[in-house]
Amino acid sequence: MASSQPPLNIVVIGGSLAGLMTAVALKQSGHNVTVIEKEDNERESHMAGVCLGPDAVEYLEKYDRIESIFSHQSRRIQALVGNDKLKTFVNGRREITNWDTMYYRLRSNFDGYASDTCPISPSNTPEDGQGVYHTQREVLDIQPEIQPDDEDSGEKKTRMSVTMLDRKSGHKANIQADLVVGADGPDSFVRNKYQSHVERKYVGYIAWRGTVLESEASEETRHLFRRSVTVFMMDKQHCIVYTIPGKNGSLQPGDRYLNFLWYTNETEESLNEILKDGLDGHRHHNIVPSGRVRQDIWAERTKQAEALPLSKPMLEIFLKIKRPFIQVITDFCSHQAAFEDGKVLLVGDGVSLFRPHTAFSGTQAAFHALCTADFVNGKVTRQQWESKVLRYSRLHYLQSNWYGDFYQSSMLTALVAAVRYWTMCGVDRVLSWWSGDAPLLRTGTFKVEEYDDE
Repeated sequence: MASSQPPLNIVVIGGSLAGLMTAVALKQSGHNVTVIEKEDNERESHMAGVCLGPDAVEYLEKYDRIESIFSHQSRRIQALVGNDKLKTFVNGRREITNWDTMYYRLRSNFDGYASDTCPISPSNTPEDGQGVYHTQREVLDIQPEIQPDDEDSGEKKTRMSVTMLDRKSGHKANIQADLVVGADGPDSFVRNKYQSHVERKYVGYIAWRGTVLESEASEETRHLFRRSVTVFMMDKQHCIVYTIPGKNGSLQPGDRYLNFLWYTNETEESLNEILKDGLDGHRHHNIVPSGRVRQDIWAERTKQAEALPLSKPMLEIFLKIKRPFIQVITDFCSHQAAFEDGKVLLVGDGVSLFRPHTAFSGTQAAFHALCTADFVNGKVTRQQWESKVLRYSRLHYLQSNWYGDFYQSSMLTALVAAVRYWTMCGVDRVLSWWSGDAPLLRTGTFKVEEYDDE
């Protein structure tokens, strides 16, 4: 894994999945990596699902040193239709985990952080660089700083100076870095600094979400959802349920969670009430966390679920949600990912925020991490890195828009979105052929195969 290049001092801003994937890959390449994260080591969880597409699988095969299984295998996508009958869209495998399990696994690989999910960390190798994870730190500024003349070449060298605030003590400090990677999510400080015109936008619908322990569902419902991603479609709204690992990554039947989402179109005016905090009344922007959803808002949603009615198994799960949360669906796609002559890079949701229907956010983070390791280790140029990162993000952004419009908008809107997506697929194939690379959009997450339905 070690790079033939001299070790670099690298700062990764953001310690969630994209930041950790990048940090692990760079540390195992022999570089010294410092992660700066606003939150603490332990953070409030929504148990959000994370699907592992082909690029995530490739990333884990390269950089994950923990051997235990941590994903639940879905074997098909199926739809509930009239009288709760099942219609199979496609058979095939898809690996699904949750945010918590993935986060603690990556932390264990990066800095040996011990948790109930990963109590024993893998050993470092002599080729590894150093890994430091700073919590409760906020980046205030990034500026280029010219260093004294190099004694050998006589050339001036530019490094990046990162100013960060310790949120506990209030102290400020500067870190010098050969490279800064912005992996700080859809509200990225790095993107806002260099591309302030690119902002996440509301796409017209939200998700009512929650999880239910498998053991709390009826045997019939558990059997229905046990190996499938299941969709129930209505007019311009839909529900989806799939299984994710349970507490501390448990994959034991009964310990796992059924992850529920119900997407509904809502006006921007209605969001002022829906997003109002149930405890202190302030308006949230993109997520109303668990324990903060107003009881009257959830009660009204329950009445609508019963009046529609929702499919019986979907309604059963919905009514058993104890700690709901609400997610506003937003998206954007940047047209630039490298700044300061390649000394500042942007990865993950900071580059492109997908709508959640394709469940490819984690896989985008993995692809960006793979590309970043290749760039830092001298395998590709900065221009090649940026071209691949942006094309990949644009492809999956357009794909997620198509899926979202299919479920939530008119057929004409969905058709236009489909044309945009497939046009970009054609462009990708031409550019890939021209450069001699494989197409960036692999043939789906699914591989059709026969399987035993036990």
